Amino acid sequence: MNLELRLKEIKTRLDEIRGMSDSETEISKLESYDKEVDELTNERKAIEKKINMRGKLDVNEIIETKSDDHVDLETRGKALKEGRTVVVTADGVLLPEHVDSTISPYPFRELSSLVEQVHTVNLKGGETYKKSFVISNGTGGLTAEGNAYATAEPTFGYLTISKVKVTAYAEITEELEKLPAADYSNEVLKGINVALKKKISEQILKGAGTTNTFKGIFSSECEALVDAEDLELDAIDENTLDEIVYAYGGDEEVEGGCVLILNKNDLRAFAGLRTAEGRKVHTVDYKAHTIDGIPFIISSHCNAISAAATTAGQYCLAYGPLANYEVPIFSGVEVSKSTDYKFKDGIICYKASVFTGGNVIGYNGFLRVKKASASPVGGE
Repeated sequence: MNLELRLKEIKTRLDEIRGMSDSETEISKLESYDKEVDELTNERKAIEKKINMRGKLDVNEIIETKSDDHVDLETRGKALKEGRTVVVTADGVLLPEHVDSTISPYPFRELSSLVEQVHTVNLKGGETYKKSFVISNGTGGLTAEGNAYATAEPTFGYLTISKVKVTAYAEITEELEKLPAADYSNEVLKGINVALKKKISEQILKGAGTTNTFKGIFSSECEALVDAEDLELDAIDENTLDEIVYAYGGDEEVEGGCVLILNKNDLRAFAGLRTAEGRKVHTVDYKAHTIDGIPFIISSHCNAISAAATTAGQYCLAYGPLANYEVPIFSGVEVSKSTDYKFKDGIICYKASVFTGGNVIGYNGFLRVKKASASPVGGE
């Protein structure tokens, strides 16, 4: 039979199935076309061009069904009659995988701004050095005619800033460096720089002053702070800020230009203070980083007075001008790359180092606040 006429007959039969109320009757008629449908498989493209889309989809269903199983034919007949399912496809539904060339940075600040605000000096090529500082100046006297002048010599102290080696190390696979669209190797280098600064920030506060460590503000080894009287507080209350401000400095002035270094939880405690009427005790400006106009720096290396885990005697806050802490840079940051160490594994290694140090250079340059023992009940 002519192919075109045969296709029209199949299409007509399919249209009849759609309108039938009893699919099983017509299913028996479809069985006689099974062999002829197999013969039409090789001519499928020609068939699809000559029939409409609805007919095309239904013929696909018949062509794909090459079983003489009556149950299978019955199921397909019912689907044609009852479901009238239409399969819709479109180009572009499955898109090729796309890799963004950018890497989202860590969304929170993980480096205290303390390391960026202390006083730094460039001493590249230098070593450990000594520095002098003024402890006090003399006072002039009233001298009678012919008598000796009053002695008014300044008193000096001396401190040492030792060279400290700060290092960082990282590894990545060669695939990460060479294959991906994202620049992982550059992020690793940025991360190494952050890692060095994080360690320096910790040492500025908590350096023990022993071999290969800074003399941190909270260290007992700071020569400029040996005469300093620490302030002891057992809680953050409405008087705490005033106590800190007035406890710092000499008898002639309330010193300006000072910064309060504290834990984030203690800042929360300041912000949460309320008067009896429910008004805030302090105005905390998070954009300008001030408490009632006094600059603050948050550092996770400060213990929190307001935290139950902080024990008596632990240092918690520091207050003073950041120019009173000096960080000499004995060398620039040197970053080296190597493929030799784990050559067989295809690992690329990065190491970075910087020689620096730190110490308090101003006499009693910082007020240190430590956690006091809780006051006994009744004041006893």
